[in-house]
Amino acid sequence: LIIFSILVKLIVYPLTKRSYQSTQAMQAIQPEINNLREKYKNNPTKLNQATMELYKKKGVNPLGTCFPMLLQMPLLFALFTVFRSTIELRGEPFVFWIKDLSAPDVIFYLPFKIPLYGDYVCALPILMALSMFAQQKMTQPTGATGPQADQQKMMQYFMMGFFFLLFNSFPSGLNLYYTLFNVLTIAQQKLTTNTQVKIVSRS
Repeated sequence: LIIFSILVKLIVYPLTKRSYQSTQAMQAIQPEINNLREKYKNNPTKLNQATMELYKKKGVNPLGTCFPMLLQMPLLFALFTVFRSTIELRGEPFVFWIKDLSAPDVIFYLPFKIPLYGDYVCALPILMALSMFAQQKMTQPTGATGPQADQQKMMQYFMMGFFFLLFNSFPSGLNLYYTLFNVLTIAQQKLTTNTQVKIVSRS
């Protein structure tokens, strides 16, 4: 499973790199976007037109950061079925508290049931949510202000919370894969940032 996660990460590396470059490009033009918001704060239509023109002029794709996630979704659904139905994985332990890769990695049960979450607490969904939070903090545009930036931040937190609740009932093998994928993405982003800093300092 770990080797598979690494292989998938290597396969989608070009898209992930392009996504990170799109994020950096968005951060670079953020001051100009803030100026447009201030200039056309009373004219939303004109603001949207001017923003799209700026994106086109700078060659920035605001949806570029979503491609790796969209690419993963079919794979996640396929893995969900695999971990639930594959007989060889039933009762197969991994490490420590993970006793069955085809079932949730329950660490303790609750005396009540939470809608969408369930009546038990799993460790891997918590680690997955923390890795998502760290990844979002790294890719969050610096200096972003205004209602649109606040909405984007709220959407990110909503998605993180939704995934945390939803993945609590998923097989531990799937949660392990997704958590590891996020950790590898964070490592890749740090490596890319450090490499770019060294190139800039040398030049």
